Amino acid sequence: MATPITPAALLRALREEGVRVVEELGWRTRNRNHRGPWGPVHGVMIHHTVTGPKVNAVPICRDGYAELPGPLCHGVIKRDGTVVLIGYGRANHAGGGDPRVLAAVVGETYGQRPPAPLYGNGDPGATDGNRGFWGFECENLGDGKDPWPPAQVEAMVRASAALCRAQGWGEKSVIGHLEWSDQKSDPHGPVGVKDSDSVVMPDLRRRIGERLNHEPSWSKGSAPTTPTNPGGPVSANLSHLYRAEDDILLPGSAQRVYWSVEHADEPNQHGSGGFSVLSNADWSAVLHLHVSGLKADESLAVRHVETDTSGVSEAGPVAHVDGRLNGGSVTRAVALQGSMRNGDVLSFEVANLGTGNVTLHDARLILLSWPL
Repeated sequence: MATPITPAALLRALREEGVRVVEELGWRTRNRNHRGPWGPVHGVMIHHTVTGPKVNAVPICRDGYAELPGPLCHGVIKRDGTVVLIGYGRANHAGGGDPRVLAAVVGETYGQRPPAPLYGNGDPGATDGNRGFWGFECENLGDGKDPWPPAQVEAMVRASAALCRAQGWGEKSVIGHLEWSDQKSDPHGPVGVKDSDSVVMPDLRRRIGERLNHEPSWSKGSAPTTPTNPGGPVSANLSHLYRAEDDILLPGSAQRVYWSVEHADEPNQHGSGGFSVLSNADWSAVLHLHVSGLKADESLAVRHVETDTSGVSEAGPVAHVDGRLNGGSVTRAVALQGSMRNGDVLSFEVANLGTGNVTLHDARLILLSWPL
């Protein structure tokens, strides 16, 4: 057992393990802690969502439904291998389970599988799993026919290994829901497939153990952004990016904002549209926002978004801008940093967490980038 790592440590562990992570706004404080304790934690539990390939399971897992309020896990592992963080703390994912299984997980004393569970939700003697397990919901119908893409299975392995590494566990601290409760079947997939498609728990644990025997690998954007240039000074490029059009931010909604004016101190550094780099570059920046209508006790959530040439977007960490006491009109600075590749487009996303409309009058990004 262990004390749960912090949200920042969870994010760092996943990225260091090579996981592509997206942060759902508000994930760090979304939980069911008012219904019971969270921690100590004993392991990681894997689930499937019972959703088809055209269904986005994130809103379902984030919000839950009438009979089972969200969050329903800590992260959703999508079919493309992206892990979307939606909660931190107690989550409605594990329910009641067999105390013998818990003992086997804590001691990591079992062979290929823990003892077959005899208890589930509502059974006398069942153990509260929501208190003590990290949970990942993986997008799949779970009918034994819906294929599991190799990128998704690899993300399941890496995300589990990241938590095991950070919490000081081995691979036997990772179990499927079917190994915890006699009322569950997940994760379930086609049998007899190659390792890269297999979600059979002994196969997953073997791969997790193999990862734990090696150092973690960096994902895009997760490596330290301080440039290294042995033998010479760092050559950096300073850019100013502007957005000078009013945008109305509705309460509870998020809006993507692109740059309309660019200025750089060196020519031929950028492509057209929304700031596209023409060479691989690390960057560090300060974002200045001028807004009105933001109440003193309310806030905006801001994060940058990098979109690559294939249209895949990766969001950075969330920062918060509060209204404070300034007549509803504020100018705030937010520090951002990242790593972009040739042709990537840099934008930012701002969400109004307040109760009334907020007007974004203009935005300015002072950005320092240097080639990789």
